Amino acid sequence: MPTILQKLKQLLLAPHEIIARKAKTRNRNEAIAMLTINWILIATGVAIFSQNYYLAPAILVLGIVGTLIAAFYIYLAFTVMGGKGDYTSVLISLTYPFFGVAFSTLVISLIYLGLETASFFIGVILFTLYFTVGLTGMFRVLKENFKMDLVTVWIVISLLLLAIFISFYKIAIIYALKTVSISEVIPYLIG
Repeated sequence: MPTILQKLKQLLLAPHEIIARKAKTRNRNEAIAMLTINWILIATGVAIFSQNYYLAPAILVLGIVGTLIAAFYIYLAFTVMGGKGDYTSVLISLTYPFFGVAFSTLVISLIYLGLETASFFIGVILFTLYFTVGLTGMFRVLKENFKMDLVTVWIVISLLLLAIFISFYKIAIIYALKTVSISEVIPYLIG
């Protein structure tokens, strides 16, 4: 237990050191444990902030499942581009770098209970700091584990986000057409 707390402390104080080490170990069990810890912190923080404690289990489950699905899509995209990494590498890139964000969510929620205005300013500082660490750490782990340069990593992530946007857009069009009659749409298409 003390070694786990030491790792978590190091993720907050010197994330660049531990993220680089964890990227090389590729331990799936530790990545799953870190994923669970992150989402427990986020779910607890959001539940405290909203004072709706029934949200916590839903956020926890949706967060874990959503991260596992996102990791699959990222793994698929990097594999198609010829990367040499594995699924665990992607899971590590989505968990360890973002621990600070998860921890900040809980801290800001606790501060909000007593000092609403201060929590806003502290939240901006902490989230900017840890989202910077999280995003750059994610790119670093992906770059190192998939043996690609940073530009290729950026392009693959951008293409993946574009695919997600196009998918949602296409689904929205399909549902919109389902609710509107084709005879109502044809005059707009012709004119």
